[in-house]
Amino acid sequence: MAYRTAIVALLLLTASSATTAFMTETLRVSAAPAHRSHSGATSIEYAAASSPSDGDKTIEIPSFVVSPVLTQVYPALIAHKAEYGNPNIPLGSTDGKRCKTLRRLHFQHKLTEEEASLLTEMGFAFHAFEDAYYECDFEEMMGKLLDYHEEFQTYQIPKKYKPDPELGAWVTMLRRLYRTDDVPKIQIDKLDAVGFEWLSTRKCGGSFMSKYREVLSYLSNIVEAGGDVSELLRDDHDVMKWVDAQRLAYENGNLSDSRVEYLDELPGIDWKNPTTFA
Repeated sequence: MAYRTAIVALLLLTASSATTAFMTETLRVSAAPAHRSHSGATSIEYAAASSPSDGDKTIEIPSFVVSPVLTQVYPALIAHKAEYGNPNIPLGSTDGKRCKTLRRLHFQHKLTEEEASLLTEMGFAFHAFEDAYYECDFEEMMGKLLDYHEEFQTYQIPKKYKPDPELGAWVTMLRRLYRTDDVPKIQIDKLDAVGFEWLSTRKCGGSFMSKYREVLSYLSNIVEAGGDVSELLRDDHDVMKWVDAQRLAYENGNLSDSRVEYLDELPGIDWKNPTTFA
């Protein structure tokens, strides 16, 4: 009987060890608690699932860091900076939300001077990305914009552009303020001179944009040729049917702001009242 009990205990111990090893291999960041080294610095151990052969990695957190939020997000800041050249993690993830919390804590003076200096030296942007247009130097951001265009041949920068979230937010706010006539003329002239695209084509679904471009081209050709849009857009016309469908979606509250902006650009017709022609 004692022999059987020993065998069962041995099997259970083996299974437990195997389970622990499997979890260590597969977890991207382990749940092991942070601990202090002899120097007083906090270290967090984690294992990368994509390269288990590298073994556990340790991120040393300076001993003067006392903020629980900074302690939690610090390894992610280091990883993001190593991959993208900056520690500014966009919103949309847990770490991105922690970055937003850090900004609020800094505004409330709840980070120590040492913590704020550490983040500043890393290149952390303390202002909210929504404030990028007001906080950033226009000429500096213009330079970044031109560099992006030189590399990608477009000004359609994602709002959450990981290599430079500040640039993505700046362009987004620039377009938003342009719609409300809140961009100085001197800045508009400089952007127009380089062919900046004031409308983002990244916001709408592919099927909508495909049909929109078709309708825009159709109406533009009519207007530019001096034609009468009202004579061509009958109730049974495909373009009129599509425009009417967008109007109904708008009236039912099912049309996004970005699509409304695009439709406002259609020439020769008031899409919100398709029987009225411009």
